[in-house]
Amino acid sequence: MRNFLLLAVVSGVLSGCVVSSVDPQKPELPLPTALPVQTAQTVDLPDPWWTLFNDVTLNSLVEEALDHNPDVAIAAARVAQSRAVLGITNADRWPAVDLQGNVTRSKDSAYVNTTPGIDRHRTIYTVQGGASFELDLWGKYLRASQSAREQLLNTEYGREATKLSLTGDVARSYFGLIAAAQQLARGRDTLSTREESLRIEKLRFDAGETDEFTFKRAEADTAATRTSMHQLELDVVRRTNAMGVLLGRSPQDLVDRAIEAEQIDLPAVAALPAALPSSVLERRPDIGAAEAALNSSAYDIGVARALLFPSISLTGAFGSVSPELDNLFKNPAQAWSAAGGILQPIFQGGRLRANVKRAEAVREELKAEYARTVQNAFREVLDSLQGQSIIAGVSQANADQVAALTRATELAELRYDQGDIAYIDLLDVRRGLFQAQIDEVAAQRDALLNAVDLALAVGGSMGARAEPLSARR
Repeated sequence: MRNFLLLAVVSGVLSGCVVSSVDPQKPELPLPTALPVQTAQTVDLPDPWWTLFNDVTLNSLVEEALDHNPDVAIAAARVAQSRAVLGITNADRWPAVDLQGNVTRSKDSAYVNTTPGIDRHRTIYTVQGGASFELDLWGKYLRASQSAREQLLNTEYGREATKLSLTGDVARSYFGLIAAAQQLARGRDTLSTREESLRIEKLRFDAGETDEFTFKRAEADTAATRTSMHQLELDVVRRTNAMGVLLGRSPQDLVDRAIEAEQIDLPAVAALPAALPSSVLERRPDIGAAEAALNSSAYDIGVARALLFPSISLTGAFGSVSPELDNLFKNPAQAWSAAGGILQPIFQGGRLRANVKRAEAVREELKAEYARTVQNAFREVLDSLQGQSIIAGVSQANADQVAALTRATELAELRYDQGDIAYIDLLDVRRGLFQAQIDEVAAQRDALLNAVDLALAVGGSMGARAEPLSARR
C-alpha cells in the first residue's frame, strides 16, 4: 500500500509532462504609438481618481457606495465562487483517500449452521481505507486547474471593473444632481420674474394701458416657465432616486442641501493628460478580464483534447477485518488490495471531437471579444480626449451668450417700458436668456462628465479601495 501511495505522488509530480500547451492566440492589434497631445494645461490622474475634483462630498459618497452598493457585493460573491471552483479543480489533481468503519451483527440459520454447540451469532468489525488516483498524463486536470485560475482572475478583474464603474456612476450622478438643482434654482428665479411681470401687465391691462393680446402673451409665458420649472423638479427627483440606488440608501440630506443651498457650485474641471496605449491596456480591468477569459478558453481546449486519450487510474483498499474488536488492528486482521485500470474511448458518436471543436469555437469568440474590448477602450479614450477641448469651447460660448443676453434683457426691459418695442420682442429675449442659463449649467456638467469618462477610460485607479488579484500570486 505504501508503494501505491508513493506511485501516486510521483505520478502527480510528473502529471502534465506529456501535455501540449494550447496557444490562446491573443490577437495582435495595431495600436497607435501615441495618443493625441493635449494643448491645454493638464494634471496627472490622482490615486484614487475621484479625488481629482477636490470635492469632499463626492469623496464620501463614493466611499459609501463602495461599502453598500449591492453590485459590489454581487461581484465579491462571484469571486468567492470562482475561488471555490479553483479549489475543487486543484483537488482533482490529488489522490482521493477515504476511511470507512463498519460493525455487522448477524445470526446464522439453524439449517445452515448445524454444528451442535456452535454459537450462531457473529459480530464482524471492519475498518477500511481506500485510495484512488487518475494519472494526469495528458493534462486533463492540470489544464482544468489552469482554466479555473484564469476564471478566478477574470472574476477578480470583473470585481474591480464593477467598483470602478460604480465610482464613475456616483460621480456622474452627483454632478448631474447638483447641475439639476442649479437649473431648478434658475427656473425658480425666472418664474418669480415672470410672475412679477404678469402682475404688472395685469394692472396695465385693467387700467387700459395695454391690450388683451399682450396680457395673454405674458400669461402664457409665465405658464410655460412654470411648466419648465416642474420638469426641472421632476429631473431632480429622478436623479435623487438614482443616487439613492447607487448608495444603497436615500440621500435626502444631500438633495435638501442641493435644492435649498442654491450657492452650491459644480467643481472646477481639470484637463487630464493623454495616456500611453500600453498604460491603457495594463490599467483597464475590463481588458484584463477579457484576456483572462481568452486564456481560460485555451486551457479548456487542452481539457477537451485530453479526453481523447486513455484514462489510467490506480485504486487501492487497505484495512482490518476481525470478529473481535481487540484484534482489529493486529497483523492477522490486516487486508489490502490494489488495482490499476486503463480506459480508452473508442466510439462515442463523435462527442469528444465535437467537444474539442466547441472549445476551439469558444476561443475564437473570446478572441473577438478581446479585440472588441481593446477597440472600445481606445474609442472611449479618444472620444473623451477630443471632448475636453470641444466641451470647453461650448462652455465658453455659453458663458458669452449668457452675458450678452443678460445685458440684452436689461435693455429690452427699458425699451419696452419706454414703448420702443413690443412685448413679444421682450419675451424673445427673456426666453433666450432662460434657455442660455440652463445650457450654461448643462455645459459645465458635461465638462465634468467628460472628465469622469476620461479618467475611467484610461483605467482610473482605486487607491486603497483596490483589492489584490490573488489569482496572479
